[in-house]
Amino acid sequence: MVKVSINRYVSRRINTIRKDVEKDVRRLRKKTLKNLEEIFAMSSHIAKGEMKHQRINGKMAKITLRQRRRWLLVAGQATLIMKDTAAKFDEQEISLRLNELEKRVQEATNIEKPRVE
Repeated sequence: MVKVSINRYVSRRINTIRKDVEKDVRRLRKKTLKNLEEIFAMSSHIAKGEMKHQRINGKMAKITLRQRRRWLLVAGQATLIMKDTAAKFDEQEISLRLNELEKRVQEATNIEKPRVE
């Protein structure tokens, strides 16, 4: 029977875990960046005026100038999240930023009521 050093055994396991974590983080970062790029692309199309209507509550509604401005904020927020994700991957910070992004999307899709003056 071959004797294996406990230190070597534990050291190998640590290196295996480290490699697995790095590989999983790279994969997750790549997937996150891809999804954020898609969000950026769609929100920038709306902000540029390339899309004239959006579906809200099952009905097609014209996108107003104010909503396009809000979609511009969505695109900007997505860009900031992409920048932070590319630099470092902090799950809690990304979660907070995604909550803020979701809030901006919700604001952008709200139908405005005409002002009565």
